[in-house]
Amino acid sequence: MPELERSYRRWLWAYPAFYRRERGLEILTTLLDSAGPGQTRPSRGEVAYLLLMGLKYRFVPAHWTGAIATVLVAVWVALVLGGGGALAVWAAADPQKPDLAVLSDTLAGQAPTSVDGALGDGLLDTSITYQAAGVFQTFGLEGWSGSFPAPFGETRFYDGVAAGPAVVTDAHRSLAAAGWTTGELRPSPSGAETDQVFWAQRGGVLIRVAGVGDRTAVEIGAFPVEPGGVPAGAIAGFAIGLVVTWQLMTAATHRIARTPWSTRRLILLIGLPGLAACAANSVDSVLSMVPDLDAIIDSAGVPGRVLMAVDYMYPLASQLAAPLAVGIIAISAMCCAALLSTAGQLWPGSAVPQAVPQVVPQVEEG
Repeated sequence: MPELERSYRRWLWAYPAFYRRERGLEILTTLLDSAGPGQTRPSRGEVAYLLLMGLKYRFVPAHWTGAIATVLVAVWVALVLGGGGALAVWAAADPQKPDLAVLSDTLAGQAPTSVDGALGDGLLDTSITYQAAGVFQTFGLEGWSGSFPAPFGETRFYDGVAAGPAVVTDAHRSLAAAGWTTGELRPSPSGAETDQVFWAQRGGVLIRVAGVGDRTAVEIGAFPVEPGGVPAGAIAGFAIGLVVTWQLMTAATHRIARTPWSTRRLILLIGLPGLAACAANSVDSVLSMVPDLDAIIDSAGVPGRVLMAVDYMYPLASQLAAPLAVGIIAISAMCCAALLSTAGQLWPGSAVPQAVPQVVPQVEEG
């Protein structure tokens, strides 16, 4: 094989596979026919043209309807895979629930009246249900600027405390003396005016001590520190899902554009429920992840809930918790793919593109 042909073939890899199969030989023949005498490598203009056109067919969908469909599907897949990336990083770190029962009982000065240690059935379920726990709804207002807690652990409740505020203050002093990094002792945003709360950390463990019940009770919770790298895992999953799905959808839109109008209309009608599900589910995922700014309860405008690492898993967790959307999307996608795969058989020749006389500028000799 001549060196020039090998070089052209390498640059043709800029095009997606479907386009190389359908038009690759035509483009290669045109390039070779337009080559000058003695030419052994493509010119810079030819290389630039091949790269630009290849990127176009990889990333520019056909028609505005194809662009809308590509955006909706690619963003939905990217969000779900972003949740998968966050889950992978979290699972690799595998933070364990700390056991601080003895320390908690010592700080409270009595045995607990109740213990709560479950915020969900598994990690993905916790990423949805933990928001209902009041402790994390006011985390941003409790004076802690250190590591964020993973929202699973054990909270011990102590009712009938003779002097709740004194117990909290003494616990703050004792933990600081024992080498814990303690946060600011603040009025509890979720309790009565006389109740106080603070966070403390040592190593990979966080502890929260709060007075509740207007001087009559204390709650002490112990949580592992959330693992690092979870946002990076979510971003990586999102980027991979976006790039891969965008190319697949772009290829699909170009293939759909070459089918008869009756086929395109049927694909559109079948695909609409799936596209609507993608849009609704994506909006739900984003709104559920981002802290609700309408829930501001601080006079300075500071929201109580903050974005935690576990929130990045919500788009994936929501698919398992409520599979209706993913079911609609899957059925819609399979029906469209089946219809598209048989379009060439139902209408012979419909998927064959028209020949283009010239696909690159002619190269003048000399």
